[in-house]
Amino acid sequence: MTTLSNLPLAELAALAAATMWAFTGLITQPLVHHFGATATNRYRISVAGVMLILLTSLFGLWHSLSWTGLWLLVVSGFIGIFIGDTALMQALKRIGPRRNAILFATNAPIAAGMGYIWLGETLSSSTLLGCGLVIGGVMIAIWWGNRRAPAHGEHSMELISGRLWVGVGLGLLAATGQAAGAIIAKPALLEGADPIAASAIRVGFAAVCMWSMRALPIQWGKAKRPMTWPWALRSFISANLGLVMGMTLLVYALKVGNVGLVTTLSATSPILILPLLWLITGRRPNRYAWLGSMAVAMGCSIIFM
Repeated sequence: MTTLSNLPLAELAALAAATMWAFTGLITQPLVHHFGATATNRYRISVAGVMLILLTSLFGLWHSLSWTGLWLLVVSGFIGIFIGDTALMQALKRIGPRRNAILFATNAPIAAGMGYIWLGETLSSSTLLGCGLVIGGVMIAIWWGNRRAPAHGEHSMELISGRLWVGVGLGLLAATGQAAGAIIAKPALLEGADPIAASAIRVGFAAVCMWSMRALPIQWGKAKRPMTWPWALRSFISANLGLVMGMTLLVYALKVGNVGLVTTLSATSPILILPLLWLITGRRPNRYAWLGSMAVAMGCSIIFM
């Protein structure tokens, strides 16, 4: 009989995190069309911020933060979550969950480039190969990933709203914000900040920024429709799956497992979202969607390893 200690818990946690992120995109898309992208992000970040602050207080993790690290985390939250996640929701509204997941995976090569420029990290030939695979996979999955006969039409989760290049630009902005936020937060984590406490500061400050923007006379910052209990439940699930449970599982996996393997497994969301879309829409993604997603996951694994 297999004992708990013999189970690959780190690897399972990493795959669970990737699965939760795949589900999050599918659950959140109706929210961005119902409330608007900015309002949806405000609700999700607020719920996640409260949950992370409660977890940090419950486990007594505040003492791990220094004043220098605190300011780094505040800046990281502003760039990575307030700007990055808002762009991510805007992109989700325009290009759907599959393309959004593919584009967000470009944060791996972007982070590698930023690390090379600002942190003096080296770019090996294998890292450059991984970057090339990610870029090539994104191009394949975005441009050819949804081509089908006109008679078949498109499911709402595959529809493009507005210009494709705007959605692509917003997705790349989200990935850049995520990468920059991670680079800025890295010194604070190296100082000994607990990842959950760091996330509480980053997400909590982003929530303050979101509600501050809500007070401004900006129409696109306000919700298109009022909140109801069914939509509140969907917002709660979306926030906890992606921003709380997914990130907590990843932090646990990174703590107890091999970093390269764990990060590789957690980067499989673009692949995992395809069978979920197939199940929901009843339409099998075409070979370009599979090929592009696999190339992105392989590229990320090479970069992380």
